[in-house]
Amino acid sequence: MKFLAMSRRCPGVTDEQVAAQGVAEALRAFELMSANVFEQMYFSTDWRGVVLILQADSRAAAEAILGTLPMVANGAIRFDVYGLTNYDHFSRLFKDEFKARP
Repeated sequence: MKFLAMSRRCPGVTDEQVAAQGVAEALRAFELMSANVFEQMYFSTDWRGVVLILQADSRAAAEAILGTLPMVANGAIRFDVYGLTNYDHFSRLFKDEFKARP
């Protein structure tokens, strides 16, 4: 399954605390990208955080994977995780066309 994960800084965490974990965080993210677990990674231009598209067997598995990131493990950030599915509303454009088909 695909998941969208959006990071949030935990209350009270300073820029210095985040910066101190930056190299370890980047290394772990690189490992997950290399393993095709993280499919896409972006920094947001609207808030200070990361947006990820990742693959996992379940929401619990996605959350466990995110928990291996040093900033999550050390309580600096957390992720909001959303399950994704294929967009299927194109069929609405052609519903009359396909009604007559067996």
